Amino acid sequence: MLVTFSISLLCWIACYIESSGFPLTANDTILPLWKKLCMLMTNKAIAYSCGILFMILIAYVIQRISDIEMLIRERTRLVFIIFVLLTSTNVGMLPFKESMIVLLCLVFMIYELFNAYQLPEATGKLFNTGVLIGISGLFLPQTLWFMPLVWLGIYQFLSLSYRNFLASLIGMLTIYWFVLAWCVWTNDFSMFSALFSSLTDFNFLSIFLSFRYYQLGFIGIVLLMIVAFFHIKRDAINNRVRVRQMLSFLLNMSVWSLVLICLYGGDTDSFLAIFFLPVSVLIAYFFENMGYRFRFMLYYFILALTAVSFIIRIWSY
Repeated sequence: MLVTFSISLLCWIACYIESSGFPLTANDTILPLWKKLCMLMTNKAIAYSCGILFMILIAYVIQRISDIEMLIRERTRLVFIIFVLLTSTNVGMLPFKESMIVLLCLVFMIYELFNAYQLPEATGKLFNTGVLIGISGLFLPQTLWFMPLVWLGIYQFLSLSYRNFLASLIGMLTIYWFVLAWCVWTNDFSMFSALFSSLTDFNFLSIFLSFRYYQLGFIGIVLLMIVAFFHIKRDAINNRVRVRQMLSFLLNMSVWSLVLICLYGGDTDSFLAIFFLPVSVLIAYFFENMGYRFRFMLYYFILALTAVSFIIRIWSY
């Protein structure tokens, strides 16, 4: 744990020294809210401090979800540690990007969705999931594609009803009603049209067509996720139905994040950050079921691979 936090801290220090990702930039047309935040974080120390605080908050919430739902039988801080490591070694996310706000919305979306498990009258919670997806779409419009995943989760958790479905849909649309009202007020519809046109701004498989050595860390995490996928499926019989379905949702979320990475190559770092959210739980679950020696060797291999990928990328900046 100490080694992981030390490496993560060194990554942040290296980015701070190199001013990687600073000053913060924004697309004026699509992301006016992010532009306002960028104007407030013109100081490098403030930007890096906010990035670290958001990362810790997101890691804490996903760890709490894992603890409350007992997704991992062993009481461990692995989920928190893995998320911090993966985020800190993702240079494209530092110091503070709009994806941090998206991640905060998505992690609370997972929390609300899990709390709606087997609740036919969970309209309030599912309305909140729609609102959170809508808010995240103001910072990264492509996250609207996670709405079908929410509906799949509602079905998996036996909470599907026409009222719950409409509640989640209305929650998402409420945000864009406010956006439309703002556009009418200012008589400028460029933001509204740009938000939705970006949904079809595909860049198929560009991440693979322009391969870089620092992507080896990403490939390593994907391979580990695939191994965890088969392990969770094989070990499903040992879990309660509730845990089994929640892990299945996280597996679906990680796969869907990979699909979006392939579709929107230009936003690779953003979707990679989203990918790390469910993957942190899946990898922690896989490690928890492994023998100590194998877990030790595999963990430090991932630690070394992500650290080397970070060094290669920061060196190329």
